[in-house]
Amino acid sequence: MTKQPLSIADTLKQAWQDLRADHPHMRIRDAAATLGVSEAELLATDCGNRVIRLRAHWPALLSAVGTLGPVMALTRNAFAVQESTGLYEDIRPCGDAILIAGHHIALCLLIGIWHSGFAVTEDTHLGPRHSLQFFDTGGEAVHKIYLTEHADAGLYRRLVDIFRADDQSPNPVLPAHGPNPPLGDLKQCAELPESWRRLLPADTSEAAVTGRIGMPALRAFMQQLAALMLPIQVLVGNPGALQLHDGPIQNLKITGPWFNILDQRFNLHLNEMAVAGADIVQLRYRQHALTGLLVRGQNRQTIASVFGGYDDTIGENGFWRDLLLASALAGGS
Repeated sequence: MTKQPLSIADTLKQAWQDLRADHPHMRIRDAAATLGVSEAELLATDCGNRVIRLRAHWPALLSAVGTLGPVMALTRNAFAVQESTGLYEDIRPCGDAILIAGHHIALCLLIGIWHSGFAVTEDTHLGPRHSLQFFDTGGEAVHKIYLTEHADAGLYRRLVDIFRADDQSPNPVLPAHGPNPPLGDLKQCAELPESWRRLLPADTSEAAVTGRIGMPALRAFMQQLAALMLPIQVLVGNPGALQLHDGPIQNLKITGPWFNILDQRFNLHLNEMAVAGADIVQLRYRQHALTGLLVRGQNRQTIASVFGGYDDTIGENGFWRDLLLASALAGGS
């Protein structure tokens, strides 16, 4: 009997299995880079097994996530990962985006560039871990939602059944061409909350760079913020999602190249090796001046943004501003 040639998906799946045999702790993002494919393409090879392709009904699906109880929201770019545990509540459309303002979770999800989504089951030393994972047209992960031990597993299974796509073939279904489609200007959305409207100009020409600090000074500054329990706003994003933390930070830890904030409901992982420095920027919001930090990569891309607490009447926290400017004087580059 003639042996049938392996399909592209089968070949890729076998290559991934071989890679995991040699590197059992390698993350799928790194495995995809090693194999020269996107994360979505690699994940799709297990469709019909531990991976279920979802229908692209993103607003309805995200609204259903609000019924699950506490989940962990994860948004990352190449050099920073932000994780927040809380509830998906107050879910509303805003132009090309979906805004979520739940307990301990604040998201601006740019679903206009979302292309594919999967329900994923992974084996861990604590047992199966369930998640919903979303990808753009290039197969890059834009947002992931992980069930916590307090989430409703039964409702999760029902959600997956409802949004299960008809096509569960292991073949990747990325478009054959082009980058993500252009999106409208979020600031033109009348329903955009003030918290997002205030932070969105931070990476544009509206922000004036007034100073710069290196990674050692940034690390020391974050340690000061943690010691003082000073409320701050930390924003990490990619073309398909923005995730905001608003509150103090506490537990800082360096692990290899990673600078980590490891709090109960908020984690940040920042790859120090990729950080060229942090620009101190100033901009105007209504009648107030704002001062913040844009953490930059080697190509001047923004990895993360950090701003101080804000009050609608008095503006930004003056202690935050003074502390940041003092840090710049002490450790600027």
